[in-house]
Amino acid sequence: MKIRLDISPDYQEKEVVIKAAQKDDEVQQIMDSIKDVAEKFNHLSGYIGETVYSLALKDILFFETNDRNVYAHTTNNAFLIHYRLYELEENLPDNFLRISKSSILNVDEILSLSRSVTGNLVEFKNTYKQVYVSRRFLHELKDKLKQRKF
Repeated sequence: MKIRLDISPDYQEKEVVIKAAQKDDEVQQIMDSIKDVAEKFNHLSGYIGETVYSLALKDILFFETNDRNVYAHTTNNAFLIHYRLYELEENLPDNFLRISKSSILNVDEILSLSRSVTGNLVEFKNTYKQVYVSRRFLHELKDKLKQRKF
C-alpha cells in the first residue's frame, strides 16, 4: 500500500482518495477509520450545569479558556467542554483558528475585524459576543480571511 500527501494552498478543503483494484476488507477498514476521524469533531458535548448538550461545530463561534476551563461559545450560550485548547487546535477543521493564548475562533462566523484602542476585535454574526485577537496571531487571521473572500 502506498500513502501519498499532496499539499497546496489552492485546495479549499481536505480530500482523501483511495485507489484500489477492488473494495475488500482492508479498503473498508481504511474508509471506516477515516470516517471515524472526520466525525470525531463534528459534534462536541457541552455542559451547562448537569445538562449535556450536543453542539454542532458549525454553531460554535469560538472556544475560550476561563479559570482553567474551556468554554464553547454559541450565539446564545457558553458551554463547558472537556477538552484543552491544544487538543481542539489539533483536531478541529480548517475553519477554526487560534487567535490568542486563550481563544480559538470559527472563521466562518466572523462578521467584522476592527482595530480599537484596546486591540484587534472580532465581532460575530447574529450576536453581541466579541473576542480580541492577539497581535501574534493577527497576520494569520487576516490571511485566512482573504482566502475566504471576507
